[in-house]
Amino acid sequence: RLVRPQASDDELRHALSQVQALRWVETLPNGLDTVVGGGGHQLTVVQAQQIALARLVLADRPVAILDEATAEAGSAGARVLEDAAWQAVQGRTAVLVAHRLTQAVGADHVVVLKRGHIVEQGTHDELVAAGGCYAELWTAWSAQRRQR
Repeated sequence: RLVRPQASDDELRHALSQVQALRWVETLPNGLDTVVGGGGHQLTVVQAQQIALARLVLADRPVAILDEATAEAGSAGARVLEDAAWQAVQGRTAVLVAHRLTQAVGADHVVVLKRGHIVEQGTHDELVAAGGCYAELWTAWSAQRRQR
């Protein structure tokens, strides 16, 4: 309840549900009242990020900045966090800093930086069609994914 100490249990459950965390939170020793981190229950990287995203939902701010929300998660965890992040930013202006190309696909606008400079911008489809740096990265990533 750090972002809204007066939040009700129902509001907490709603925020946790938005980021697909409610089910596992309810299995913690004391449910919503479980102390986590430090001397309390330890969370996985994915769980900690889901809690951070639930705080974003609970805070209900008009602008959200997510910096590498999936960076420390493995492939399966990254998919969970990508879905959770998209749910958390619904209805807000969001800036997502990401290296995973899958996070750019659904964005309204993608800005490609190279050595600190903007080299391309547009939607995913526009950037792929343009055949530049983003398209090269997307093609290489797609080919690698097909080989698995």
